[in-house]
Amino acid sequence: MPIQQLPLMKGVGKDFRNADYIDYLPVNMLATPKEILNSSGYLRSFPGIAKRSDVNGVSRGVEYNMAQNAVYRVCGGKLYKGESEVGDVAGSGRVSMAHGRTSQAVGVNGQLVEYRYDGTVKTVSNWPTDSGFTQYELGSVRDITRLRGRYAWSKDGTDSWFITDLEDESHPDRYSAQYRAESQPDGIIGIGTWRDFIVCFGSSTIEYFSLTGATTAGAALYVAQPSLMVQKGIAGTCCKTPFADSYAFISHPATGAPSVYIIGSGQASPIATASIDKIIRSYTADELATGVMEALRFDSHELLIIHLPRHVLVYDASSSQNGPQWCVLKTGLYDDVYRAIDFMYEGNQITCGDKSEAVTGQLQFDISSQYDKQQEHLLFTPLFKANNARCFDLEVESSTGVAQYADRLFLSATTDGINYGREQMIEQNEPFVYDKRVIWKRVGRIRRLIGFKLRVITKSPVTLSGCQIRLE
Repeated sequence: MPIQQLPLMKGVGKDFRNADYIDYLPVNMLATPKEILNSSGYLRSFPGIAKRSDVNGVSRGVEYNMAQNAVYRVCGGKLYKGESEVGDVAGSGRVSMAHGRTSQAVGVNGQLVEYRYDGTVKTVSNWPTDSGFTQYELGSVRDITRLRGRYAWSKDGTDSWFITDLEDESHPDRYSAQYRAESQPDGIIGIGTWRDFIVCFGSSTIEYFSLTGATTAGAALYVAQPSLMVQKGIAGTCCKTPFADSYAFISHPATGAPSVYIIGSGQASPIATASIDKIIRSYTADELATGVMEALRFDSHELLIIHLPRHVLVYDASSSQNGPQWCVLKTGLYDDVYRAIDFMYEGNQITCGDKSEAVTGQLQFDISSQYDKQQEHLLFTPLFKANNARCFDLEVESSTGVAQYADRLFLSATTDGINYGREQMIEQNEPFVYDKRVIWKRVGRIRRLIGFKLRVITKSPVTLSGCQIRLE
């Protein structure tokens, strides 16, 4: 009686619209590569969210301020340092943030606003006309960053970017403030720093600028480094994030069908699978431009989180040795988009903002609920052949005993990769029962193909591994 091992890290099925084979990604479950009970890894529910505090509105941006050793968040119309308000922020859209020794800067409504630690607020503007210094056409601020004592920002709709003065950060540099990314005629979409470079992200190229070391008044302080230029662009201002000692980004449709890449040695390496590309391809260019990317690390997981209008996708670098490992995060029992955003390690907690309500939360590893609401976790097995076989003892290893009440696991089967049948309920968790077996004794006869779906709805953490079935 052979026993068939079934991987849970990624299921395989068919798309009923075009008959193509597709990946069924884990939902609200993270793969952990660790030898456990004859399995090469296990799947663990994404940490739950508990309420931390009420704030002024939904989350718009976050940054860890090293000068103040505190997390600065923009929620609604307020800037928060930790849980205390420090200023008012105009507008309602996403903001870009940077900080220095004397101020926390926020790029909002086309302005670079500096919230100084002494309580004053300044907006970057030209020097007074009677100062004798160059007057620049500053335009509208699109994105901001900071490198070596100066703020840098990109001018919306142009290929120009500016740096602030060393002595007075509320004005552009008095001699050489303006630079151009000339390979980006459609304008700089985003700006950032990598090591000692200013990085300008366009729609078709990514340009790097390094310090020249010039000390002569009026001499250029930055010069382009063409050897590092990448022939890909980003889809939107927030469609980039520092990740794995480089940058990860969603590419712009100008350079072909959009996908997810990591920059390395002047090249862009794809990390998306075909199924992820299909999800990204389902968005228009304008929808894709509203995406937000961020990095998160905990328990040896190196996560890249992509917030799209209808999906939240997670790439786990730590479990991608045998191929890219992706999963999907969602909120609720249907296909609502995952609500948490702007994760930041704060104190000894991972805190987050919210997309839909005026609250902040914190991740908790002993729950899987979000603000006390049950969540749905989905896992799929690949389709496998078992011609005219009888199936018994479908079993999943589950780490049980921590539930507050008995939870059930819902098992269903598919014979075509599209339609899943009636769900079989099996108790999979119970208070203080730490060695509970999760087993479906009699599955039935298989004509040709079969695949399984595992569904758990709970507030408790879920740990599953080692799916197997006995065939006769």
